[in-house]
Amino acid sequence: MPIQVRGMAKLSELLESRGYVYQHSGESLQEITDVTKRTLYLGIDPTADSLHVGHLQNLFLLKHFIDDGHKVIALIGGGTGMIGDPSGRSEERNLLDTKTINENADAIKKQIELVVGKGTFEMVNNVDWLGELKLLDFLRDVGKHFTVNEMLRKDSVKGRIEGKEQSISFTEFSYQLLQSYDFLHLHTMMGCDLQIGASDQWGNISAGIDFVKKKTGDVVYGFTAPLLVDKKTGKKFGKSEKGTVWLDQQKTSAFSFYQFWFNTDDDSIEELLLRMTFIPASEIAKIMEAHNASPAERIAQRELALSVTALVHSKQAAEAAEKVSKTAFGESQVANLTPDAQVLLKEEMPTTQVRIGQDLVDVLVLSELATSKNEARGYIEKEAITLNGARVTDSNRKIRMEDFQNADVALLKRGKRNIAVLIQAR
Repeated sequence: MPIQVRGMAKLSELLESRGYVYQHSGESLQEITDVTKRTLYLGIDPTADSLHVGHLQNLFLLKHFIDDGHKVIALIGGGTGMIGDPSGRSEERNLLDTKTINENADAIKKQIELVVGKGTFEMVNNVDWLGELKLLDFLRDVGKHFTVNEMLRKDSVKGRIEGKEQSISFTEFSYQLLQSYDFLHLHTMMGCDLQIGASDQWGNISAGIDFVKKKTGDVVYGFTAPLLVDKKTGKKFGKSEKGTVWLDQQKTSAFSFYQFWFNTDDDSIEELLLRMTFIPASEIAKIMEAHNASPAERIAQRELALSVTALVHSKQAAEAAEKVSKTAFGESQVANLTPDAQVLLKEEMPTTQVRIGQDLVDVLVLSELATSKNEARGYIEKEAITLNGARVTDSNRKIRMEDFQNADVALLKRGKRNIAVLIQAR
């Protein structure tokens, strides 16, 4: 259940203190956030049936605006999604049919509700008005307000044109006009006067601001948050070694989701605690103080992983994931796992069926923790093997009944991160 986070007198102060501010139009941020209650919108691309962790920052941003009394519109790009936004992309994307986009939109709405709450925002689909546009009317009423010269100067377009093996179709080139038309439509029909997004959307947002001014004479605003990137790779935030980290638990399990956040580097952890949780800044300061005193304990990473996993999955799933993580990669014992956590351990880790009395060196080979019996014996001699947390020193060790006495599973490890879950053959 999303919680309300308002510890400061002004929204502008909260946004600045948590690192959400990158660019904005107008004379000051206060003019946008504090002077009056606004109607704002965030555009969401429905080209996948799930959002991923890279979308979360904008959802947290929406929640902060909602808590401050602003009206929020989530715009699903059912029309623009058929075309594709070139911003931040180096190649043409596949175009989707209406049925797929509508199904994706339904799934995305539920994920937005996880963060901002049910009934706190209005959801619209731009195919409802873009689908009614006639080509000649669009060229006359929209196209004449944009110059190709200016559009070519946009980074999203320029990068695609200047690349030797890249290109941009007229379809994607026209995206900026359609997004600008969205802003005009929402302004005239719903009183929307603010568009928000990540920093890679600034070109499209500023074009929409200018377009609304030309068509109506009204002043509307834009606001962008810093684009989250992986500091190691420089790529957009939201991927692990296994690929995209989705909000859909069928695509990314609670354990994998938890581990993604738990593996955050120390140089990014405070930034993510501020921008990806509702933990008050004063508490984050205390967490970071404890973390900096003992970085190896990964106190801040654990708080981040628990908070975000509980929000997107559930508190129960987050706690089970934490217990499995501590058991698999820490010092916690398998016997201490709850039944739910034991199931999660078997689902997430490689499993090997074993018999009571079976030689451990054979099990090490079967579980692919060693490539041969000789290698397995070598690992045991080097004291690199543990079973349920206990160091194995006897190369003649066999699997015993007591290895499973307090749990349905046993945990065999080589080093800290090479793991096999042992299950008794029935």
